[in-house]
Amino acid sequence: MQLRIGALAMVLAASLWGLLPQSSQPASDALLHALVSHEYDLDQDGYTFLVREAGSHGFFLLGELHGDNEIPALLHRLWPELWGLGYRHIAAEVSPWAARQLESVPPGQGPAISTLWRKSEAATVHAPAGPSDIVLWGCDMEEIQPHLVIRELAALNPGDARLQRMVSMIEQGYDRKSAPALLELLTASAATRDAQPNGISLRQNLLWTLSIERNRLSGETRMSAQNQRELLMKQQFLQHYEALSPGKVLLRFGRNHLHRGYDARGVSTLGNFVAEFAVAQGTTAFNVGTFGAGGQIRMDGELESADERQEEPAFAWLADHAKFRATLYDLRGLRSLLHAVPQGKRSALETNLVYWADAYDALICYKDVTPLAAHQ
Repeated sequence: MQLRIGALAMVLAASLWGLLPQSSQPASDALLHALVSHEYDLDQDGYTFLVREAGSHGFFLLGELHGDNEIPALLHRLWPELWGLGYRHIAAEVSPWAARQLESVPPGQGPAISTLWRKSEAATVHAPAGPSDIVLWGCDMEEIQPHLVIRELAALNPGDARLQRMVSMIEQGYDRKSAPALLELLTASAATRDAQPNGISLRQNLLWTLSIERNRLSGETRMSAQNQRELLMKQQFLQHYEALSPGKVLLRFGRNHLHRGYDARGVSTLGNFVAEFAVAQGTTAFNVGTFGAGGQIRMDGELESADERQEEPAFAWLADHAKFRATLYDLRGLRSLLHAVPQGKRSALETNLVYWADAYDALICYKDVTPLAAHQ
């Protein structure tokens, strides 16, 4: 009977162990020592670390949180230093049209736009450049306000009946459900006048936008839409790069876009593309991602939790050992230790750590993320 009770207790303990947060499962002493040895205060030695790495590479990839104050503050502090190190452009998760509005259109002129960037951030990165220089590269579809792009293209071609029909369809704003019909009209349009905001065809970017939006409507084509968008980002990045023959480039996109390899969804490969492109250019890339362990972000005007500890065991473990308000971890020191554990013997935590240590050179843990103001 005692043996049966003992066996039952072991089974129950094992079951409860599987229910524990993965961060509570102990890592090896060697792994923990390596982590502590590569942990920095972002406000102090971590900032010095980032500047040093930026100077050692030709491409610096910042996989950000969206809708917070921390990333704009970091960029405001970091960009003047990077400019001194030869960085001249920032490839961003905004459309070329939005990039032009942000950087080149004076405040109070042009339409009111909504993007992942604020005017003040664009002013910060443009400050060390000349008045007519383009610092900000738009490398994305127009995801938020495609109706404004439609109106601008239609205004260039007032005699095109199909474009005018598109304008009437978006009179009350844009609805994704209208994307198929809008795309059909734009494809059939015989419009001859185009614009090149931020150096990219207005019409072509709108075609890409509506095609991606159409494919987002169905579960059967949603993966195709994600792949289309990632391809567009790469193509526009190359267009900018080849046109301007730049020095060093910073990329600022959401964290899911800048992994080495594929992200967990199996579609995001922009970061991997840039890392390989860097090698082709005779240089290297360094990528740092950010995650929240508390606080809030503001997305589409709404407040959302920024706590990602329940989503990724690695984030929970890193947050457990974070000593600072913003803690930077150099993950490169963990890779060899993690890969020394046979794949079949890795815990769930170790498996997740392998994924993140291979995907990013460094991660920044923000303990308390603060949301952007509603109007800024």
